Amino acid sequence: MSATPNHKKKKKPLIPWISAHHKLVVVNEQTYVEEKSWRLSPLNVALVSSSITLGIILLTVLVIRFSPLSYLLSSSNKTVADSGVRKELKQLLLQMDSLKIDMENNQAQTESIKQLANAEFEYEKDVKKPKSGGSTETGQKASVQGVPEQSDATKSVVESAEMERELGSLIQSVFLEDEDRLDKESFVPPVKGVVSDSFAPSRAHYGTDLVAPKGSVVQAVRAGTVIMSSWSADTGHMIGVQHSNNLISWYKHNSARLKKTGDRVKAGEAVAIIGNSGEMSSGPHLHFELWYNGQPIDAQNYIEF
Repeated sequence: MSATPNHKKKKKPLIPWISAHHKLVVVNEQTYVEEKSWRLSPLNVALVSSSITLGIILLTVLVIRFSPLSYLLSSSNKTVADSGVRKELKQLLLQMDSLKIDMENNQAQTESIKQLANAEFEYEKDVKKPKSGGSTETGQKASVQGVPEQSDATKSVVESAEMERELGSLIQSVFLEDEDRLDKESFVPPVKGVVSDSFAPSRAHYGTDLVAPKGSVVQAVRAGTVIMSSWSADTGHMIGVQHSNNLISWYKHNSARLKKTGDRVKAGEAVAIIGNSGEMSSGPHLHFELWYNGQPIDAQNYIEF
């Protein structure tokens, strides 16, 4: 009976390539001498790669978590920032609407004053002329007798017209007194410069253009409150200041604004820097406007530039 060899069978790995060993050798290119070598297996390579990847991920998370990037990437902070911006925009729009309503009311009031001050009524057409050839007394009687049947209505019109004339004269005198007071009040020139274009409503130029050196400071002509500090495509950086006595001053085409909406300013206080911003600007200058009772007025009549 022949003896059978008693060889133990080796267990094959479940996935042979995982446990397969390889050798990574670093050889000198010139001498071909082995300098370094590493014994590797796919399992070792996978473990090392996974460790490096996890380390990079962990480092990235820590950097984002404990740096300003977390504020920028946080949705809650974005929501807070957006809500703050929306709140400021809402307040600005409300202020602009309020300013627009005030200006419209002032304009309507001014138009009413003008109509009352300059009211002229024609009454001759409501009364029949006396026949020619009669005496003066007869003519007077005829003029009285020539009043149409609607005499009560005509008398009412005449009486109301006389009252409106008196009221118009009174309002006009008050309006002129206000202008006199405005004329006597002191103003500070907005900038030290030369007038390049004067007030000309006929061509829709409602202000005075002043040329001054680059970087000149624009000053508030009187004490007041900043009602608008914004930028537009036409007028560039613009500042509007509400003063007492229904007076508003505007400073346009600036290179920078130094005040924000709601700020209180004193006469002569810097509000902007002269510039050339806005599509309607033709060069470095200040476009200055003065509005009184909702109407633009010629600033050169009140301010010595």
